[in-house]
Amino acid sequence: MCTLSWWRTEESWGVFFNRDESLRRSVAQPPAPREEDGVAYLAPLDPDGGGTWIFVNRAGLIGCLLNNYQAPFKAEHPISRGLLLRSLAGQASTVAAAEAVEEAEHARYSGFHLFFFNGETTLLYNWDGKRLTRQSGSELSRPLTSSGFRPEEVAAYRKNRFSQRVLPEDAAFIDRLKEFHSFHDERLPAHSPLMVRSEARTVSQSRVAVDRQRVSFDYRAVEPHRRIQPAILTTLDRDS
Repeated sequence: MCTLSWWRTEESWGVFFNRDESLRRSVAQPPAPREEDGVAYLAPLDPDGGGTWIFVNRAGLIGCLLNNYQAPFKAEHPISRGLLLRSLAGQASTVAAAEAVEEAEHARYSGFHLFFFNGETTLLYNWDGKRLTRQSGSELSRPLTSSGFRPEEVAAYRKNRFSQRVLPEDAAFIDRLKEFHSFHDERLPAHSPLMVRSEARTVSQSRVAVDRQRVSFDYRAVEPHRRIQPAILTTLDRDS
């Protein structure tokens, strides 16, 4: 289960991403400068699979991965979906990222959703184990959610709260986004953006921002009992 939303202003753009994971999964490595195909990027790493679920690179491209739990077809011997996203961190544009996704060996991966954003174009690829589909622009609505638990209910709950408590996109929009991604409803803990279930919970919050001068990655681990830890801030200068 994960929750992704995005924003843009006249001068900058970015995303908020809550990563929800099994309690059995290892603690992730926080974001650090890395390189793919000669392009510097920032990303946390999953020590279990070696991949990542979110990156931002020096070109200003943001990439995010959500598992497609409802995919009807499973890869026979799947490799980590996070490795696929990590391999795309060197792409300089949504066009280049799209070409790389479409050329990938999809059958090696279980179902996924891949999201890309460069401040102008939003792009989402959905893989169900047999078929790759694409959505972009106005076809996408915030937040994007993946859930292995009552997926339709969870998505509807989060979209409804987003619509009622976050929109419209005025001067306080980004502040309300921060509140949304830290919201926990004691009555519906598994539906909340900051979620808790017996076997899974929100384990981190990522806040990525891009402007003309630099990219910034604000990463906050979430400990048990929803204790949000102080931010680890990592930055990269943009290409001049």
